[in-house]
Amino acid sequence: MSRGYDARRKRKRQEARAAAESQRQPRRAWPGRWVAFLPALIIVAILATVGALGLGASNGVSKEQVEKEINALLDGIPQDGSVLGSPKAPITLIVYGDLECPTVRLWVENYLPSFIDKWVRTGAVNLDYRSLETDTTDEEVFFKQEVAALAAGRQDKMWNFLLTFVREQGEPQSNYVTEAFIGAVASQVPDLNPAKWSSDRADARLTKRVALGVFSGHSQGLQSTPSFLLSFTEGEVDRRGERSALRQELETSLRGELASLLTEASEDFPTLRTIGAGLLGG
Repeated sequence: MSRGYDARRKRKRQEARAAAESQRQPRRAWPGRWVAFLPALIIVAILATVGALGLGASNGVSKEQVEKEINALLDGIPQDGSVLGSPKAPITLIVYGDLECPTVRLWVENYLPSFIDKWVRTGAVNLDYRSLETDTTDEEVFFKQEVAALAAGRQDKMWNFLLTFVREQGEPQSNYVTEAFIGAVASQVPDLNPAKWSSDRADARLTKRVALGVFSGHSQGLQSTPSFLLSFTEGEVDRRGERSALRQELETSLRGELASLLTEASEDFPTLRTIGAGLLGG
């Protein structure tokens, strides 16, 4: 084989490699901070535009119906950052989710409403959301959407944002999560101050909270969403066994719901685990 032939082959490989590199998008372990430099007025304008256009969800769900149902579901229940429910609830259910996960949507639509009515609205349980990347294919997009939810939590509206986002998911892996999509979700959150929300999105502490959520999920061995951790707070001596009975009833109920959810999910394996009090850091 001639040296000229080898040189031509080598040159072609180099050209192909260069072409592939030019098409490849860099993948960063941490999201870009471009949003920190966007003037708040620009993002406010985006929210106003999508609100005026009345953009609906890409899956055909009525935007107005979603907003109505979520407002009714959460009405009268206190929110504090990522927590939904009474701060005095004896039980905390930590929910690990990826906003683009179809199984999270199944849980939100088919199981969460009855759970909130039975356990959260009565003050027995509160919900605490943590981020866990499972279905979002672009890490930068994952951080962007999760930070947007936490930023709404700065106004005690995180669960409104989260549930709206999940209910209006687009087709998986279709790159539907754009700035316009995130802005449209925010425009449906009642009484959300768009200028403050856009400013809070640039707070690096929220990015750190997302990262800590992912880390804590991995440290617990969680690989699918939604997954759950039950935490039981310390309290008075349970003389009548009421707390033990409540715990047993809740665990039985949750395991039954997860068993049903497993039959509906195609690839995910939602998990329920129990941890002791005082292990919730972050």
